[in-house]
Amino acid sequence: MGSLSPQLYDQTVHTIYIPEDVRKSGVATPEIIAEGAAFLHKDGIIVLDNAIDVAHVDALNAKLTPEALEIAKNPDHHFNFGKHTSNMDQAPPPTKDLMFKDIWCNPFAAAILAAVLGPRPVVHYANGNTALKAGPDGRQPVHSDCEFTHPAYFSFAQVINIALVDTSARNGATEVWPGSHHVSVHDAHVSGKDNEEQLPIKPELLELRRRHSPPVRACTKKGSLVIRDLRLWHAGMPNLTDEPRVMLAFVAQPAWFQAKSKILLPENVREMVEGWGGELQFDAEYVQGEVDHKTLRSEGVDFDTKSEALNRFRDELSRWPDYTPRWY
Repeated sequence: MGSLSPQLYDQTVHTIYIPEDVRKSGVATPEIIAEGAAFLHKDGIIVLDNAIDVAHVDALNAKLTPEALEIAKNPDHHFNFGKHTSNMDQAPPPTKDLMFKDIWCNPFAAAILAAVLGPRPVVHYANGNTALKAGPDGRQPVHSDCEFTHPAYFSFAQVINIALVDTSARNGATEVWPGSHHVSVHDAHVSGKDNEEQLPIKPELLELRRRHSPPVRACTKKGSLVIRDLRLWHAGMPNLTDEPRVMLAFVAQPAWFQAKSKILLPENVREMVEGWGGELQFDAEYVQGEVDHKTLRSEGVDFDTKSEALNRFRDELSRWPDYTPRWY
């Protein structure tokens, strides 16, 4: 069954340790699913420790870390909240030899997501972000990843983050605001002139929440994954080390939500992806030839709905929540 990790990690986000025999079985127990779903509803974020074969993580890191420095030299590459953050897009390679099932379609994450989002959630996004060495002022503003008027009272998107190395305050472990998904609405964002300025949360709302639910750092060990509600307030933090910190990101949404974005994949992985089965499905556009993961960008990605019913009741679903201080 799931339990707190027996090791003393620098960890403040609720963590579920996957025993080695359970990890190898690839089957989530009811206890793991129940604990994961409960704390994901409560905090908007959980860590699954020992959920991934470390050899798979190491293989990806060996490829992506050297590529990070190459990608960073491209003057047109996208950096999140500006180049001063040194936090840039970096997607995993969509090739048969490096598309490991326990990373792209992790069975423990999938089972928990199905409990929260409904049967067979759809993965619409596969990318990542890499924190290069930055100065102390390289942090992002606190934000949520919802750039549209979104449902406030139910979960409609969950992010799976997989760091390819141990993360700590030194190399940019993400700042997260547990429970903030309960009060997150589009109108909480600071409006701005361009896309880079539209996401930050209004300072007065941050200070109100800080009084009773201050932020923490989501530190993880290699082989772990994080599940985070898309509405959760968070901020990328500066990497103060010389080594790039690569973190993959997959976004899953309910099948009935009819999200707009698709993943770009080469045709030669279709059979493998569709053969994974299990709790997750992938909404992909398959193309002939290779897909250059080094040029994939998060700009223009749209997690909003195509559902006519949800659009019809958008105002009711996005009504401003009560900002009375609460413990979550």
